[in-house]
Amino acid sequence: MFTLSETYRHKLSQALNLAWPIIIGQLGTVLMGFFDTIQVGALGSEYIAASGFANNVYWLVNLLALGILFGVSPLVSEAFGEKNEWKAIGVFRSGIIVAAVLAILFSIGTWFFTEHIYLFKQDEIVNLPAQKYLRILNLSTVAMLMFSVCKQLFDGMGRTRVGMMVNLGGLLMNVCLNWVLIYGNLGAPKLSIEGAAIATSITRVSMMLFMFGCIAYDKQIADLRIAYTRLQTQGKTYIKQILTIGVPAGLQFFFEVAAFSITQMMSGWLGVMFLASHQIAIGLASITFMVLTGISSAGTIMTGYAYGAKDKEDARVAGNTIFMLTIALEIVFAIVFLAGHKLLPLLYTNDAELIKVTATLLLFAAFFQISDGLQSAAAGVLRGIQDVKIPSAIAFISYWLIMIPSSYYLGFHTSLGINGLWLGFIIGLTVAAIALMWRFWWKVKRIEFEEL
Repeated sequence: MFTLSETYRHKLSQALNLAWPIIIGQLGTVLMGFFDTIQVGALGSEYIAASGFANNVYWLVNLLALGILFGVSPLVSEAFGEKNEWKAIGVFRSGIIVAAVLAILFSIGTWFFTEHIYLFKQDEIVNLPAQKYLRILNLSTVAMLMFSVCKQLFDGMGRTRVGMMVNLGGLLMNVCLNWVLIYGNLGAPKLSIEGAAIATSITRVSMMLFMFGCIAYDKQIADLRIAYTRLQTQGKTYIKQILTIGVPAGLQFFFEVAAFSITQMMSGWLGVMFLASHQIAIGLASITFMVLTGISSAGTIMTGYAYGAKDKEDARVAGNTIFMLTIALEIVFAIVFLAGHKLLPLLYTNDAELIKVTATLLLFAAFFQISDGLQSAAAGVLRGIQDVKIPSAIAFISYWLIMIPSSYYLGFHTSLGINGLWLGFIIGLTVAAIALMWRFWWKVKRIEFEEL
């Protein structure tokens, strides 16, 4: 009978304590898109397709900015691991500056693609509502990035429940505002898909303001500010350190999710029905993926503490614990998709043809669960030990040189169609999972204490 050692049991408990608030918070984030799709879906399948397409264009542009800010939490965790907690304040302040610059640059990028949305070669019935949605959503980019910096600070400190509570509050606000603004309830004007974009924007601004309030009145952070003022060298910033970790980590994150966004656009080339089915299936898969990104974030925190404490054995055990937990959860999710592939699409639509196509895609989603979770977990623990450049290259090769070409060939040059696109997902994710896990095991063996 398989039993865990005391060390692994302790690490498993630590991982779960860190991860569950992040998971719930991440679910709150992805469920905003889930409820947007459901609430917009009553307007028709073309609106499901349009909202999904618009969100994919938005994240295709802005994921790199969000990923760059992932450099904040490993630096905060490292500061706590080396018992120089006051450095977290400097990291946070530098993160705010980075977020402000990124917000300007990436808002301009989003504006460009919104005004030239025809470049993505989607049906005009999808383009027009998607364009309206994007113009409004782009206004909230700065709020989204500022919130992320604040959350990264608390997560890096090991206080993951703060982000969870704010995300859950944001989810409730977003659902209520959707109900009011999309359909014109409570005397409000009926704004259709534009109402969903306004609801999301208001929610993002509210979440940012609330998180800034938490930081301003938090006693632990106030104590850290005092220590920072007393000990910090005048004028020193952590912008370079954030970018050194964040740019490769952001590229890695971008390469993966942007590859999924591009294949979603490919599904639109097959027709509006296939675009809508892809949006439903990938939306459901995103819910389980957010659970695993929570586990991955816990791995970043745990290995980041070990990195700061110069304990490579602790980093190795933390990484292996994250891998085991990931496999266990992904098996459960795979079973859910296999058992419910015909029932889950009913949450979105009553269209029989749309349900049939989506049900088949959910079978593929069941099979890529384990590899998808493991590549995310491996990326997280590597980020904690500040190994990001090689993983970024692995992500590029796996998703852009293997997954996208595989999906395109199988989707358009065989009889598989939309199923071929999803088979390409499985191929690319499996390559990434194997390569990134091997990278972690190889790297953690070779780290020397003086390097730490």
